[in-house]
Amino acid sequence: MSQKDKIILTLFKKHLGCGTLRQRKDKIWYFEVNNLRAIKEKVIPFFEKFRLLSAKKKRDFIKFKQLENIISEKRHLDIEGIKEILKIRTSMNDGGKRKFTNSEILATLKKSSETTRQAPLAIESDDIVRSS
Repeated sequence: MSQKDKIILTLFKKHLGCGTLRQRKDKIWYFEVNNLRAIKEKVIPFFEKFRLLSAKKKRDFIKFKQLENIISEKRHLDIEGIKEILKIRTSMNDGGKRKFTNSEILATLKKSSETTRQAPLAIESDDIVRSS
């Protein structure tokens, strides 16, 4: 959540008992929760109890819950899960301004997995214990 006035976000943080307040360079304050357990146990139940008014925000909240579910089920740990997350992300916040494109993220993951596969195993013959 973000806005110019810090007061409402501070009250929100106090009410939920989690999260962080930060100020961007453009003087906009935002409240973020990065702890999955807090998202699942505090943030989602709060917005289910106190429904969002805007149709767009309601749609984004449904997508937010889908993302939480993917991460809770650890599907984000494989490439198909990442692709699913990126697809959902693209449709949130009207496409929004993103630091990294989906292509850049996928290229980084591909490069990272290739590096992992190519890493040689360091096995020294002197380290092997054999029975006599």
